[in-house]
Amino acid sequence: MNKKYLFFALILLVGIISISAVSAADDLASDISVADDDQGIILEESIPQNVLNDENLDVLTNDANEEPALASKNYEPIVSSSSNAKVKENATAKKSSKNKVTFKTISKGSKDKVAVKKIQKALKRNGYYLSYKGHYLKVDGWFGYYTERSVKQFQKAKKLKVTGKVDEKTAEKLRIIDKSNAVIKFKDDKTFVREYNDGRAFEAKIVKKRNGKGIETLLSVDYLKNGKRIASEYYCTDEEGINYITPNDLEVGTYKAKIYCDDGIKTHPKYKTIIIKKTSIRMKAADINVSGKQNIQLKVNLRFKNNVEVDEGKVKFTVDGKSYIVKVQNGLAIKNLKIKSLKSKKYQVTFLGNKNIKAKTVTGKIAKKR
Repeated sequence: MNKKYLFFALILLVGIISISAVSAADDLASDISVADDDQGIILEESIPQNVLNDENLDVLTNDANEEPALASKNYEPIVSSSSNAKVKENATAKKSSKNKVTFKTISKGSKDKVAVKKIQKALKRNGYYLSYKGHYLKVDGWFGYYTERSVKQFQKAKKLKVTGKVDEKTAEKLRIIDKSNAVIKFKDDKTFVREYNDGRAFEAKIVKKRNGKGIETLLSVDYLKNGKRIASEYYCTDEEGINYITPNDLEVGTYKAKIYCDDGIKTHPKYKTIIIKKTSIRMKAADINVSGKQNIQLKVNLRFKNNVEVDEGKVKFTVDGKSYIVKVQNGLAIKNLKIKSLKSKKYQVTFLGNKNIKAKTVTGKIAKKR
């Protein structure tokens, strides 16, 4: 009987212990859950919102591809003003780096056929891609001996460092790359034909590439004949960037006018072919009055078509069968004579002509006083 009660008591004790264990486990789980919630609150509060940028979120994430542990999908990080400035600065730097012209130096043996062909075409366009016999070479994309030699000749002519390699400066001179910020234009791109010293001009204009507005600046003009500079002039443009080039000092012949800007403005030179032809002039001989034995003055006035005084050449005065050669100075030629008697009623004046001015003859009257 005692054994029977002892068995039931043992079973009851085991049941009580089991119930206590289950209850303890539930309490422990509840404590752990609360602790986790509290820890999450502490973490979120301990990190200021203005510090929770993308970089900090990556640090709190186990994998770059996972959702940030402390931020929801709709979370937008608050970035400080200094961070904003930095972002703008980086964006500006990237933009400027895109606009910056960079050129990889190309030299003998280069395998970049496209770039080499551009170089060869540019050399040919400038008259330098030649063989020893003076013939233009084939544009084949191969940077060999002749291409290198042509590059060196071009660099020497343009006063660049002679390396035979096409660097950025050489490429800019060849106009493979373009850093100019302005452009020179002509109203009429045809060959400019005029007579010697007739006063006619052609229009040149310099404008900004960005907006086409005129630039008030100083234009330089070099006059080239057979590749050599023989004269230079300077012109100030107006507010619209316009001036009128008047090549009055050029003698008869064919020239290239090189117009460019020296005033800190980046622009490519513009060339204009100029043909100067011989001109005729206006002449007027003075009438004279004579009476018996006296001194007389033969005089002629000489002007160009634009009324500018002729200051070159010679004239020949002819009177009573005698001739006298006189130089023209400041628009006049004068010959003073001492005569005993004068038979003619007129005298003749001939401009003898030169390489710039056509010959011309006029007459002056001689009136005898009684």
